[in-house]
Amino acid sequence: MYDAKLAVQTISSNGKVTVTYAWGTLGDNHPGEAAGVGRIVGTTLKLERLPNGADLSFVMRPDRTLAGTVRLAGQTYTGVFLKQ
Repeated sequence: MYDAKLAVQTISSNGKVTVTYAWGTLGDNHPGEAAGVGRIVGTTLKLERLPNGADLSFVMRPDRTLAGTVRLAGQTYTGVFLKQ
């Protein structure tokens, strides 16, 4: 089980976003938080690489949940985010 939170701070009309992403322990990576920037295209939000080396993308699913993928240190982690 991996705990994480994504807070979208801003969305511009051209699809650029700013976010705050917080994570729990993941592999050798300790819990933390980072500001990120990215872009929404269609139903996909792709962030630029975070300072910890993680690549993140999120897809809005038809049931309005958010499917997330984290790639870090050669591993890929997937899960579903629930709106709070």
